[in-house]
Amino acid sequence: MSLSTLLFAVGGCHLMMALLLLFNRARTTKLAPDPVLPAQPPSVLIVVPARNEEPNIEACVRSLLAQDYPRLTVRVVDDHSTDRTAALVQALADRDPRLQLCHAPTLPPGWLGKPHALHAGTQGADADFLLFCDADLRLQPDAVRRTVEVAERTQAGLTTLVPTLVAESFWERAVQPVVGMLLFSLLDPVKVRNPRSKVAAAYGPYLMFRRSAYEQIGGHTCVASEVIEDLRLAHIVKGAGIPLAYVHGVDGLEVRMYDSLRGLINGWRKNFYISLGSAQWLAPIAALLILTVFALPTVGALGVGLASLFTAVSPKLVQAAAFCYGADWAARLALARAFRITPRGIRSLGGLMVAYILCLSAYQAARRLPVTWRGRSYSAASNS
Repeated sequence: MSLSTLLFAVGGCHLMMALLLLFNRARTTKLAPDPVLPAQPPSVLIVVPARNEEPNIEACVRSLLAQDYPRLTVRVVDDHSTDRTAALVQALADRDPRLQLCHAPTLPPGWLGKPHALHAGTQGADADFLLFCDADLRLQPDAVRRTVEVAERTQAGLTTLVPTLVAESFWERAVQPVVGMLLFSLLDPVKVRNPRSKVAAAYGPYLMFRRSAYEQIGGHTCVASEVIEDLRLAHIVKGAGIPLAYVHGVDGLEVRMYDSLRGLINGWRKNFYISLGSAQWLAPIAALLILTVFALPTVGALGVGLASLFTAVSPKLVQAAAFCYGADWAARLALARAFRITPRGIRSLGGLMVAYILCLSAYQAARRLPVTWRGRSYSAASNS
């Protein structure tokens, strides 16, 4: 294959992703812009697991308490933090009776930390809806009201919102849009909400359960040993015949998953390691494809541009490089328009880093090395 042919092919991939991003956005269930609540709206309990979340927890809880929803209470479950997480939450609870600080019991055998903390936070709950939120989440004041409305409108047992994926630092802007582009272009939202399809998806930072549905599947006891418990919950919910609402929520909430290069590597390595499971052999193949697709537009344009300064370059190669680079920007702008993910960032470095993390996860699996997250170690077997 000639270089020009490869550039045209990669450009075609980016145009296809751009179209899929807009197409999938159009087919995803929407939040109502300003729904009116009934006279007696359902009650909502928000549960937030928190382990060493000192940088995040106060802003998260304040955004939860600022909701315009009238029947709302918040429980923060301190999961044996060694920083000031509990103290910050208690200071807020002293000023707002809707907030309660709980402490997770000692982790029992067979449980992982986050599922156990969430399980502990639901004990004795009698609210109509249970909303599980991560500490790195920030909500608009009407987010809960709009979520309850769409849950009632769709009669969903589980409602999950696609958040805005915040990317602020250099490496976040390089890596997170690459992951977002792959995820949102390849995941079919119609299949996710179709009860006859086995395709399921959920976003752990924001999961709203109808309490009856949560109890029907056994709560978090059914995912006690799952590292990626959100995806497993979605599969269990669909398997039980419970309606699942997959909702476009980028104008209602945002999440900053990882705020450093180390956090990006460790976080996505954990997710890739667990998600691939026994298929880790696919990682190097996927890494090569990702590196080619996301690095070639910029590298090709720069390479052809520099080469033209010193020698004659064929018009076809120039056209191919220009097409590939333009298609890359079309995909960036489609991602920004459909999912509010920044078009800034060096995609070539992002593709390189995602490829590296995939290969690193495969290496760890081959060596049977566990991954560590927030001071706890997990293996792929934990997600079987």
